[in-house]
Amino acid sequence: MAQVNGHDEPYWLGRATEEQQRLIKQHHIWTKAIGYLLHPSIAAVLPEKARIADIGTGTGIWMNELAKVSPSTYTFNGYDISPDQFLPADSLPSNVTLELGDFKKPIPEELRGKFDLVNVRLIIISMGVGVWEPTLQNILTLLKPGGAIQWTEGNFLEARGFRGAAPTSTPGHFLTQGQNQFNSTLVKRFRWCFPAWQNMYADAGLERIEEDVLSTDRLIEQRPEFTEIGIGAVFGALANLAKVQEEGYWNEQEVQEAKQKALEDRASGAYLRWDLHVAVGFTKKEA
Repeated sequence: MAQVNGHDEPYWLGRATEEQQRLIKQHHIWTKAIGYLLHPSIAAVLPEKARIADIGTGTGIWMNELAKVSPSTYTFNGYDISPDQFLPADSLPSNVTLELGDFKKPIPEELRGKFDLVNVRLIIISMGVGVWEPTLQNILTLLKPGGAIQWTEGNFLEARGFRGAAPTSTPGHFLTQGQNQFNSTLVKRFRWCFPAWQNMYADAGLERIEEDVLSTDRLIEQRPEFTEIGIGAVFGALANLAKVQEEGYWNEQEVQEAKQKALEDRASGAYLRWDLHVAVGFTKKEA
């Protein structure tokens, strides 16, 4: 949950069943593009009875999928400010639990220093200038000495539309227009920004820092899929923000008209692209 003028903001992408399905589909698309659920440098050093926290867990799908391919001795705890997107408890492995928790508020004492790994994925919608660093510091209190953090985000501030390979493809300008409106609205409302991961991690005292960077159009066959989930996120958020009716925001009719043009871009073969970042670091081990 973001804050504006000291007040908590809702999750602007929405929490309906349709959004849950979009998040699950998005998870599988992102995982295929990245090539792993867990960065190899972390997977190689997790202890036999690793305890893993997933912050801003959403549906819990990341833990659900990782638990299927991990030792049964691992324990997974997912935390989110709302249970609305949680997968049904009876669909989860026995070593996976979903709980309420706000990663921007002080971590409860009973959870501090208890985890071998903290995973964070796609919480950028609630981040802005002066928010990334204290959020990181807060999350790191969950880790044991020598514990690892894996944080995955998309740099949507650099996203835009491109002409596809099909001879019928448009240049993708309406995809770009929607993305630019989304970005400018969130910059205005939240002072939205994207961090310099390696510098931020180093400043937080992390060691063995790695940053994996790739583009959403790396696998050509995924371009339509990334474009679809991008349109869903961009215009879903703009439709919800239209209810605020502030200067510079699109109204609901403008959102729907722009979405239709973006969908026509996609149908022609044009696509959205942005960069994906996976930032990994470890806390210092005890002497």
